[in-house]
Amino acid sequence: MKIVIVGIGKLGDYLTKLLVKENNEVTIIDRDFTGKEELINNEDINYLEGDGLDSQVLMEAGIANTDLLITSMKEDSENIICALLGNKLGAKHTIARIRDNTYNQNIPIIKEALGLSMAVNPAYLTAVQIAQIISIPNALNATTFLKGKMDVITIKLKEDSKLNGMTIRRLSEILDNKLIVCAVEREEDVIIPRGDTKFQEGDRVHVAGVRQDINTFLKFAKLINDKTKSVMIIGASKSSEYLAKMLTDMNMNVTIIDEDEKRCKTMSEHLDNCLIINADPSDQDVLYEEGIEECDSFVSLSGYDENNIVYSMFAKEVGVPKIITKINHINLDGVAKKAEIDSAIAPHKVAANQIVKYIRAMDKSMSSSCDAIYNFDDVFEIVEFKVKENFTGLGKKIRDIQFKDDILIGAIQRGKNIIYPDGNDIIKKSDVILVVTKNNAVKEVNDVVR
Repeated sequence: MKIVIVGIGKLGDYLTKLLVKENNEVTIIDRDFTGKEELINNEDINYLEGDGLDSQVLMEAGIANTDLLITSMKEDSENIICALLGNKLGAKHTIARIRDNTYNQNIPIIKEALGLSMAVNPAYLTAVQIAQIISIPNALNATTFLKGKMDVITIKLKEDSKLNGMTIRRLSEILDNKLIVCAVEREEDVIIPRGDTKFQEGDRVHVAGVRQDINTFLKFAKLINDKTKSVMIIGASKSSEYLAKMLTDMNMNVTIIDEDEKRCKTMSEHLDNCLIINADPSDQDVLYEEGIEECDSFVSLSGYDENNIVYSMFAKEVGVPKIITKINHINLDGVAKKAEIDSAIAPHKVAANQIVKYIRAMDKSMSSSCDAIYNFDDVFEIVEFKVKENFTGLGKKIRDIQFKDDILIGAIQRGKNIIYPDGNDIIKKSDVILVVTKNNAVKEVNDVVR
């Protein structure tokens, strides 16, 4: 597929590398490639220095024969104009990153007027994911599949965990096969598990199930806490505003702290049910005064990764049960892990999941359509597919399909029913299935078969 990306910030950079790995023909456009040597020295990437708002530059990049134009420049208005130009110059599909809430509220109108295929708001998507994590006790990460019917959550096994030493087969027997263990992260390794896989202390375990079954699992594992009642958010950012609205709708008490008086004033005008504090969050006395010790969750969404890590380390030190940290720079992921901050969210990765899902769904000739995708720290993926009639495993029992290594069928949705599959289940036409894979080249169901 031929793809043009305009604007090589964090999202554009990450998307380019991801899409090149998937064998797409990618051309990148930016006004200045300083510091992007890794990209422009890659022989598989075409690059053009210039203004993405200049129609001549777009034509030079081959926009007339482009399958998809992705615009991720700094300003929303630039992205909207660039997408309009691309659409008029022949791009078959256009995706624009839009961050401002004013534009976000009018996305349906903008899409229709400009012929925009998709609008992506990283700040909003980040807030959605954080709200999901906060809503589930002891979850370090959380996302949904099957149109919200199934949760996938991440937990970490502590020293006294009831699961330590237990096999997945035994857990399935106890829970009557109403849960799927999708993957186990153990130190630097990722295990796509089998029945005889044993849990160990320190494992990050990813499980999938409907909400009722997830709650049953959490109760069995003694991981159910009281519901979250109070949340402290550091940073009066766009994500903070979206998140605060979601949390107050869930009847949570929200406190937002930021040292920028102007941002606090703007935030207070938009949020009626939140406590907005104009103060320096690096001042421990301020955090104590605003009740950090009584908080159920602490979310650091400032514009500086280093500050987010430090604030989160302090929250951990004072005993806040759930801590979520925004990390924009990939090279700081390791620092967050060493600081034992288990829930780190990268907005550009969250947005990239949405865009890759759209791209994989564009090819209608495949034996399945990609309806959802979630990439877990670039080490494994869960992909949701709707099966078509030309899937080679159609009508066969799962045990008789020759799957590639490190592939797991996590769930099957058939009509309104959710099936936790075993070897005797059959994949049928129009089934929606969850595929867990360590291979990020799985674009369709036939890619999982040998």
